[in-house]
Amino acid sequence: MEILEFTNKMEKALKEYYGENAEVRIHKVYKNNGLLLYGICVLENGKNIAPTIYLNQFHKAYEEGESFGVLFRRVIEITEANQLSKSLDVDFFLNYEKVKKRLVLRLIHLAENEELLKSVPYQEFMDLAIVCYCVIENDEIGSGAILIHKHHVKAWEIEEEVLFQDAFVSSPRIEPCQIMKMGEMVKDILSETIVQEAHSLYGDEAENMIPGMLEHMANEMEQVEVPMYVLTNKKRYYGAACIVYPNVLEEIGDLLQEDYYIIPSSVHEILFLPASKCINSEALNTIIEDVNRSQVEDEDWLSDHTYLYQREQKKLLSMPTTP
Repeated sequence: MEILEFTNKMEKALKEYYGENAEVRIHKVYKNNGLLLYGICVLENGKNIAPTIYLNQFHKAYEEGESFGVLFRRVIEITEANQLSKSLDVDFFLNYEKVKKRLVLRLIHLAENEELLKSVPYQEFMDLAIVCYCVIENDEIGSGAILIHKHHVKAWEIEEEVLFQDAFVSSPRIEPCQIMKMGEMVKDILSETIVQEAHSLYGDEAENMIPGMLEHMANEMEQVEVPMYVLTNKKRYYGAACIVYPNVLEEIGDLLQEDYYIIPSSVHEILFLPASKCINSEALNTIIEDVNRSQVEDEDWLSDHTYLYQREQKKLLSMPTTP
């Protein structure tokens, strides 16, 4: 059974189950890098928002032998467990003066998002594309973001140029960039892991053991010199966009006092390496491609090659792999 047929079957079953108490909607969702997901949501009467359940994994389970009845009940469970108690106030989204204060930038690959970019305002940045989102905050769903489409811009009666001008002002304020040594970021990540594992393994005794564990980890990290730096935002979510913030490239050059290579680790962070620490950009590209294929989720992939920033010329160059 093809996924569209599976989706339609799930839609029919949900409509029969909920009857007149809710509206069942299905829609295609283009995610980053051309990933197409089939979503379904059950909108209860009197509410304007409902969780979207992506059916791709359910379809895969069905193809692998799971019964439709079991999958249907699982969708019901997820739907009812995640229903919001009230509607979401989205009136602000009709007023661009309010929206422009919530705009943030995202960086994605240009060619791999060709279909998505047909309906979305974007600016080119090397072989990448800068797009805009509007962040929303809600007590129940936490933080989220709405991708800005061309029809939004048309409804607001503004030019796309204005949208990006405002986004380049608001994004650094909402999601300020963070630059740190690779070792510091690894230490932060390991610290979080150590704390979680300590509580899992030792329960109430964990608080007494964590300081010693962290001190041991810090001593080990000091023995490892990693010449790379990391650029992301404080949320460490879609932080690669920080590279397009005003003056960031120059600031990194001033920090390193030399030219440097930019390594597109993922849509969430950028790595940069002093040029004096890299002998061969071709070898670096090979490493990036290998890591992307084995360690990075398809949706988080940004690019397979490095970029070189020339500090004196204030010029960014693409360093693609030679065919």
